Amino acid sequence: MIEAGDLMLATLTRAPFSREGWIFELKYDGYRCLARKAGERVDLISRNGSVMNRSFPDIVDAVASVPGDFVWDAELTVDEPTGQSSFERLQLRARTSVEMRVRAALRQHPARLYVFDALAAGNHDLRSRPLVDRKELLRDSFENTSVLVYVTGIATAGDWVFEQAQALDFEGMVAKRLDSTYQRGRSNDWLKVKFAGYSRPAALGWGRKE
Repeated sequence: MIEAGDLMLATLTRAPFSREGWIFELKYDGYRCLARKAGERVDLISRNGSVMNRSFPDIVDAVASVPGDFVWDAELTVDEPTGQSSFERLQLRARTSVEMRVRAALRQHPARLYVFDALAAGNHDLRSRPLVDRKELLRDSFENTSVLVYVTGIATAGDWVFEQAQALDFEGMVAKRLDSTYQRGRSNDWLKVKFAGYSRPAALGWGRKE
């Protein structure tokens, strides 16, 4: 079974760049989330291995509605109407686990899952396949909704993507080699570039590991 300790991590680099053979995605300010579905069972696993199902039943239901068994790599967020992630509202959701209060939190702080990678489909482990293939399989596996969002990414034009991150006040961007396999731990095949002017400075974490 694929666990939180198997997640692939991006290496911090200081300057944005554009490059052939790479895809560039906005970096969302949320919780890294491993979404596993096997039959009727769904597990939302945080990066530290905590099960988040009780606090996010809306995400559980959305994942459960997708046909088949799979493991996804994703970012769990609570977004403002502008589309920006609100880490404070996300934390409020995560701390809410009593059923009555969870129902109220669903209305006040609706959550969203940005899905960017597929690690398994059915009985097939996809981690040895290149990212470009994994993204294609992922794209065909579900339709975008207000709760589940496929992270498309932009090929080659990293400098442009980073300009959008700055203009929209996102945490930054993540650059990924399209031919990269999914490797446990930190890798230079995934690079993250943080926006120094981001409105939640605590998210930047200069000098510490994520």
